[in-house]
Amino acid sequence: MELLPLIALLSLINTILPDFIRNYAKVSRFWKTSKAHTRQWQSEIDAAREELDNVRNAEHAGEYAKAIKIMRAERKVADAETKLKSAKNMDAFKEMGIDTVAYYVSKVLLALILIVVSILNRSTPVIVIDLGISLAPFTGLLSFPTGVYNAVSVPVWAFSCNVTFRLIYDMIMKRDA
Repeated sequence: MELLPLIALLSLINTILPDFIRNYAKVSRFWKTSKAHTRQWQSEIDAAREELDNVRNAEHAGEYAKAIKIMRAERKVADAETKLKSAKNMDAFKEMGIDTVAYYVSKVLLALILIVVSILNRSTPVIVIDLGISLAPFTGLLSFPTGVYNAVSVPVWAFSCNVTFRLIYDMIMKRDA
């Protein structure tokens, strides 16, 4: 495969795939934690609410004793609800962590592939421009590792593709937002 479309394709995938993984693929769906602890907390909440209803409906020796028992039962319900909310927040935090790791792993993996392609083909020019077109101030910079006059090297082409695709992608995403 030629270097020009290969590097352009890798840059395009490097631009689109990580955001697709983060926003649409949701890798964390594949590592769902068990909902046993959520069911446990929910059953504890149900039991505490049932106890609260029993305390409210029961006859007590005095109004003070009834108020104390109601407060204790309400505190049990509040504590169980707090524990359930904390468990749900922890699950959401774990899912966010998994999605973030997947995002950065895909970015690093594609960047490493692009770097390996650049290193293996550093002496091969991607494009050799006709001598009639002068790239006068940038000739040495554009063809740095190749040594070919009026050529565009692999690292320069990879950088320009990455920047161009990122700018286009950001512009499209801003328009959609």
